[in-house]
Amino acid sequence: MRKRTEDWRDLLSAYSLALDAKKVCMGLLAVGASIALIVIMAVVYGLLLGDVNPPGMLPGGDNDLIAMLIGGEGARAAASVRALLNPFCAGRVHFLLSVLTYVGLLYVWTGAAGVISRLAALEYGRDDLPTLAEARQMVRSRRRAYFMAPMMPLLFILFLIALNVIGGLVASLWVPGRILLVFPGFPLLLASTIVIVFLLVLGVLSFALMMPAVSAGGKDGFESWSTAYSYVLWGLRRFVLYAVVAGVVGCVAGWVAFRLTDLLMFLIVRTVNLGYVNTVDWVSYVVGESGTAITPAGEGLAALPSMILTVFFLGVRLLPIAYLFSYVFTAGTITFLLMRKEQDSIGVDEIFEEADEEEEGAEGLEDTPAKEPSDASDETDDDEEDDQDEDEDEEDDEDSEEDEDEDEDEDEDEDDSPEPASNGDVKAS
Repeated sequence: MRKRTEDWRDLLSAYSLALDAKKVCMGLLAVGASIALIVIMAVVYGLLLGDVNPPGMLPGGDNDLIAMLIGGEGARAAASVRALLNPFCAGRVHFLLSVLTYVGLLYVWTGAAGVISRLAALEYGRDDLPTLAEARQMVRSRRRAYFMAPMMPLLFILFLIALNVIGGLVASLWVPGRILLVFPGFPLLLASTIVIVFLLVLGVLSFALMMPAVSAGGKDGFESWSTAYSYVLWGLRRFVLYAVVAGVVGCVAGWVAFRLTDLLMFLIVRTVNLGYVNTVDWVSYVVGESGTAITPAGEGLAALPSMILTVFFLGVRLLPIAYLFSYVFTAGTITFLLMRKEQDSIGVDEIFEEADEEEEGAEGLEDTPAKEPSDASDETDDDEEDDQDEDEDEEDDEDSEEDEDEDEDEDEDEDDSPEPASNGDVKAS
């Protein structure tokens, strides 16, 4: 059984909890899907805007991002798509594509992060070993809650941005627009922008807490993001402590993961080269200042296996990023359970189960008393009983009348019968 102290020291072991094949697999899927989405959006960007690209943006339809990743230039690859993740560095079409990119990334991340947080909650809170299928089933049944948790503040931010856009349209009116922009426009713009910054900063800080709010707490989308925001606001000092501890451990674990990955690729290439006697290289392996570059080698049919092996090496190169993805939401799950214990007095082992919710609903139905008849039915029953009583009374009256008639008839018969003769009459006769 895993030893649990239920304080900040549990975050020191988050690196080992995140080093799980199921979590790393989900992290790898999230990273791969994110890269594919960014490349697709870069291609769409190029098709819509042609050669008009913001500084640092990938050329439309180019695959330089994949080439940079294969060449070990991860930092340069991230910088090349930084403009796509900045909605305000170009015009309206760029803003729309950037927002769509964020929505797509949130959909991918929330699905994978939901599975990771569910696995981490059960492993840390109950010391269980759930299967990947069980965690995915939980996420599928509550997919909307996972996705809407970060989307709700984003939608509110977009609403406030739309209000500022309307302010810009009003300001376009020659003299009246400029006057309205000064007052009351500027105070309103200042207030709305402050709210945007507030929601944006808190959303970034609390994003890792939103997924476990659904996985461990069983909350819906609105409750998840509001709970995550409240934990950061009302437990700020504790949250900062947990974030610093998790950040330090994550940086060390990430650096070790990247170094081990480089060592792994180095040993694969060098050990194969010891027995490889062909004059054509099977892959091109170059160690440069920016990192280790593994690219296809050879020409024609010989290049095809080399390209496939290069893709495999790319998957290996993405493993540290997948591990960091797993670590972020594993540490976020532990942080959520610890803060929930402090602020809501809920034990870390109290993990939401859909089966428990169904059983509670069934028990509630069993405990519900039988439905009492309505007043209308009562009146109807009373009327029926009264009718029955009246019928019985009428029958009794009829019977009594018949008895009285019979008695009267008998009396009349007795009166009509001849009286017996007296003794004198008999003697005279």
